[in-house]
Amino acid sequence: MSILTFTGTRLLYAIPVLLGVTVIVFMSLQLVPGDIALTLLGRMATEAQLEALRQELGLDQPLILQYIRWLFDLLQGNIGNSVSQQLPVAQILAPKIVNSLILMAGSLFLVLVFGFLLSVISAPRFRTFTDKSVVALTLVLASLPVFWLGIILLYFFGFRWKLFPISGMYNMIDPGGFGQLIHHMVLPAIATAASSIAVVTRVTRSRMIDVLGQPYILAARARGLSRRQIVLRHAVRNTLPTFANIGGLQIGYLFGSVIFTEIIFNWPGVGLLLFDAILQRDVPVIQGCVLVVAIVFVLGNLISDVIVHALDPRKR
Repeated sequence: MSILTFTGTRLLYAIPVLLGVTVIVFMSLQLVPGDIALTLLGRMATEAQLEALRQELGLDQPLILQYIRWLFDLLQGNIGNSVSQQLPVAQILAPKIVNSLILMAGSLFLVLVFGFLLSVISAPRFRTFTDKSVVALTLVLASLPVFWLGIILLYFFGFRWKLFPISGMYNMIDPGGFGQLIHHMVLPAIATAASSIAVVTRVTRSRMIDVLGQPYILAARARGLSRRQIVLRHAVRNTLPTFANIGGLQIGYLFGSVIFTEIIFNWPGVGLLLFDAILQRDVPVIQGCVLVVAIVFVLGNLISDVIVHALDPRKR
């Protein structure tokens, strides 16, 4: 099966998943206690005003009709208007999504680089001190909650040693360029990537150990190839599909993790917007943020499957 055919098939499979996501997002917020009309107009509104707004928003209709109306507007790019900011949710979300994707990209870079390097260092030295040290490191990283690690990094590297900024994407007084963005991204990216580095390292290491035990690896050793040649020519090449698969699956997880990181480091992304919207009971913004996170999860899985299909000749 060609890559284009496989991608098209996976896109078709993603459609019902996305529809299911919209149903869950819509219904979960409908179950939240409280009156949306009362939230919009305030407690000083009369009953007539509340009833008029309910009819205008379609809140007096059955849930299935409300969902169809909401889905129809969503397909046209209309997620609704923010209660607190009185602006279209899509207009508010657009720059926040970009900021979150920037932080996610930085975190994913750390995950792929360090996850690959640690597995390449560990697997060929199976059960040696180096391998056991890497395994112990991954256990520690996997056990660190994102919010706890973020606070620790913020305290030591931001407050005490003042090596990195503690808030935002740029300096508020003198906003800079790419270098300043990277400087602000270091701490939140490390906090977000830590547990994913452990996952990628352990899965890739296990797969590489299996590959190094195959008969063709023994044949390569018999032909006199060095360990470095065997690892780079054979082990890494045959481990790449697994590495790409587990690495691609981290896209959605990292995008979900940045929600906590953005709150700690005041990073102006979807997570911080979602946190503020929950405090203000801004239902349309909450729906938009949750929907974006779910879509990134689905697209991350799709990208992972396509990359694995492209790297594995047996699937083609």
